[in-house]
Amino acid sequence: MQIQREVLTKIREKLKKHLLQDLNLSPLQTEELLTMYQEEEVEPYKFYDPNNGTLWILYSPKRSTIYSFLFENTQDMLNLLSDALDELILKESLIGVEILEEESHKIIDLLIRYGFRPFLRKRKNDLKFVRFELSTAIYFDRIKGKEIKPKGKYQKEKVVIKKLPSITYDQIKETLREIFILLGGIDKYVQKGMTVVLKPNVVADHGMRNGKYVGGVVTDKRILKALIELLLPLAKRIIVAEGSSINRKETFKLFELYNYFELVEIDPKKVSLCDLNTDDTEEIPVPYAKRLEARKVPKTLLEADVIINLPVMKTHFAAVVSLGVKNLQGCMPPLEKYMTHFFGLWQNLVNIHHLVKPKLTIVDALVAQEGFGPVYGEPKEMGLLIAGDNPVAVDAVCMRIMGLKPTDSPAVYLAYIQGIGPIEEENIEVVGNSIEEVRSPFLLPEINLSNGPHFKIFAEGACPGCKGYLHFVIHKLRRPDPKNPERQLIERPFDPEVNVFIGPYENGKISKKKKNIFIGLCQSHNASKGELVMGCPPHAEAIMNAVFKLFPDVPRPTYADESEEAKLEGMLKEILQKFQLT
Repeated sequence: MQIQREVLTKIREKLKKHLLQDLNLSPLQTEELLTMYQEEEVEPYKFYDPNNGTLWILYSPKRSTIYSFLFENTQDMLNLLSDALDELILKESLIGVEILEEESHKIIDLLIRYGFRPFLRKRKNDLKFVRFELSTAIYFDRIKGKEIKPKGKYQKEKVVIKKLPSITYDQIKETLREIFILLGGIDKYVQKGMTVVLKPNVVADHGMRNGKYVGGVVTDKRILKALIELLLPLAKRIIVAEGSSINRKETFKLFELYNYFELVEIDPKKVSLCDLNTDDTEEIPVPYAKRLEARKVPKTLLEADVIINLPVMKTHFAAVVSLGVKNLQGCMPPLEKYMTHFFGLWQNLVNIHHLVKPKLTIVDALVAQEGFGPVYGEPKEMGLLIAGDNPVAVDAVCMRIMGLKPTDSPAVYLAYIQGIGPIEEENIEVVGNSIEEVRSPFLLPEINLSNGPHFKIFAEGACPGCKGYLHFVIHKLRRPDPKNPERQLIERPFDPEVNVFIGPYENGKISKKKKNIFIGLCQSHNASKGELVMGCPPHAEAIMNAVFKLFPDVPRPTYADESEEAKLEGMLKEILQKFQLT
């Protein structure tokens, strides 16, 4: 297939004819739309197949969005469209399609057959648009086995692995000093008078068991203390900043639980704690506008001279791992955190890295976490600190230590494809200990999506996100049914039978005679046939709401305390109303 990039003026008349004659737009609407295309910096891409005609795709790299399709002399529209879109997503990664409602149903059908899914409806003046998105599950399936050319050119990144002879405070501090030397010195990162933000992972209270700190859940306070002492001679201010994701309003309670207030006592005039969930924010445009055009970013992060990312090495039931890329989710205020589930969690983790750019990532692998992480897993003593300038390179090294491939994590793989950092071994220089010296395969979360007699789950092709969040909810049905304690809730008889669909494929198993629940963006095209839980992947709360409607006599499990539950309900409604999710 021949691909040619043109300028909009070259096909202006073709496009005008299409809008006026094929879509019956008025001359005024047509001019309005052409002006919009110019403002969005739309570029026509010409895809020519000598055996199957020509397809013009009007695409805006600025918005990562296709606005129109023009076919010429095409015999097999689906084949030509599929070939063209395959080429475009290899070049541009995740993209959206935003077309006029007047576009023929044939185009919409072709998009759905390719893998795009209806997402939301928009109105601009008197023009109505339908937006389609490509789920990450479908995207990864479409690019499988193809040569990936990441956006931009990577330089070789250095990642330090240090095995500590003992996990004592003095040894932690000395090891951090050695890491800085290997990476080029402390003054490479912090100069005199700078404001430094340390972003730990303080996700929940599960790091304390029977009154004792067990490690592997939150960033070890000793690492923060050692860093503060090393940086204080240069830094004007050091702010330990986090926005807890599970205990959303209790970040400071978690700081207290893990004795983080002791960090302030090192130098109360220069060291402070910050709850990013309540910090003032500023809305910042997202480069390439993938999934979301802008994000609200806490001002503490925007005003910092240096951000140091301090994740914990752990598995994650939905993201596969929680490391450097995932840890920045805690930077976002609460509503932003939940919006990312609706608009695409993995893509929006990448988006954060365009806006919040840590200069250094240091992974706490003193005690890691395996199994059903990021909070319910088991501690795994590793005795390691892993560090580097690039979070993707650091994550790639960590995943290899954990016995995983960097491509196993949707967020890490997408960040690599979109130019945040390298994952190839030849593009990462490992210093200190080698990966082979410290490799120790981690137990992964056990995901159980087995059926009940009248409660069936169809999950072909689903990504780890939807599988993980659905498991999180379904696990709560694997307990005695109060109506009959000899069976589990999932074994309760239903008439009609309940069918739950996740992932892009259903293979003709949908029946209108059943109670159908469609979970995730992959299934949004089936919304008229049952109940849709939107998201990519949907938040556990949204799935919980849909599933527990089936059990009105059973108290719905809570994710946090009751006041936070009510607050989250309001957030979810706000998202739905604001964006008119289909």
